[in-house]
Amino acid sequence: MLSAVAPPVDVVAQRAFRLRSEGFVSVPGALGPAAVADLVAGLDRVYEDEVAQGRGWAGEPMHLLGGIGRDNAFLALVDHPAVFPVIWGELGWNIHLYHCHFDVTPPRRQPRHRSVWGWHQDGGRQNLELECAPRPRMSLKVAFWLSDVSAPGRGNMLIVPGSHERNTLPRPEHPELGADPPTAVPVLASPGDALIFDRRLWHSRSDNLSEHTRRAIFLAYSYRWIRPRDEFGIQPSSKRFLSLSPVRRQLLGEPAGRHHQWGLEPDAVPLYAALKQGGLLDPTVPSHR
Repeated sequence: MLSAVAPPVDVVAQRAFRLRSEGFVSVPGALGPAAVADLVAGLDRVYEDEVAQGRGWAGEPMHLLGGIGRDNAFLALVDHPAVFPVIWGELGWNIHLYHCHFDVTPPRRQPRHRSVWGWHQDGGRQNLELECAPRPRMSLKVAFWLSDVSAPGRGNMLIVPGSHERNTLPRPEHPELGADPPTAVPVLASPGDALIFDRRLWHSRSDNLSEHTRRAIFLAYSYRWIRPRDEFGIQPSSKRFLSLSPVRRQLLGEPAGRHHQWGLEPDAVPLYAALKQGGLLDPTVPSHR
């Protein structure tokens, strides 16, 4: 069964509406202080290990792809009840985690020298190879903030609200100078807050010129017929993987049914079974059928 510690139905509906209309929605207090402390400790261990293995430098930023399986605290985020109802509510049950990244951004004294304009939509080649306007949503992403970014200048994520239905964003004449769109706003959040956003939302990151190290974990969900981008650092045959709930195993890539990615055998898919058992499927939503 899915966790019963989920937001009320009306709150989930309000968040889904905001996500569709603005391209993002904030979830205050998604994580409690104890969970934040565990995640910060786990993230710092990963950072120290990356430095020790020669894959990073102490005091420099880390942008690590995959790695969700490197600490049990991270695995608890995969179907976290504060955000997951919006994810499956919008995308349906035939989904998995296809991408994640861990970000540690220590303070710096001066702004970065920018050789390229950092504003983008997620999805990479999807934005070149899918010929329609607006582009299809394809995936949703969740950012869990583990440090205090409640004021600008702390490495905040920058977004253009409502830009998820625009295929282009006007570029400055000299993008290397780092000019941001005039409608850009920083995401302000406290430790434990989360942000759910449409992959098409135009966004960038800003410099951390504060005295605080910025820590965040990003998880991206898509349909199982889209290949994973990352290796997650947990073997499907391991005891630790097999000890996870069926829904978590699905989200981390375990096959379910003969027509695995296509979801042609819904009852074999753990998330479908859990939603059906809970009476949570909405037959008016195509991806719920």
